[in-house]
Amino acid sequence: MSGVQYLIGYEGNAISSTGQVEEDLLSITSVRPMREDGVRELLRRAGADWNVVDGLLERGQLAEVKHQGHRFYLRRFGIPRKAPTRGLR
Repeated sequence: MSGVQYLIGYEGNAISSTGQVEEDLLSITSVRPMREDGVRELLRRAGADWNVVDGLLERGQLAEVKHQGHRFYLRRFGIPRKAPTRGLR
């Protein structure tokens, strides 16, 4: 087949951003997992911190997976878990 590519290797951290870091992360990770170093680089360029990732993980919108010594993040589809109600009484 001509014109077919395999996307099996690590794609690197050359990822563009719209400035909406949560939406960027969810958009990118809906089509491919992102390695932790790529996520950190995206956050750095957006002027954001790891709390963004923690929030997405807590709301069930993002999943963390370890593979071959690296941590990857990918979007979770379906019904997100309810946010924790700690401290809300």
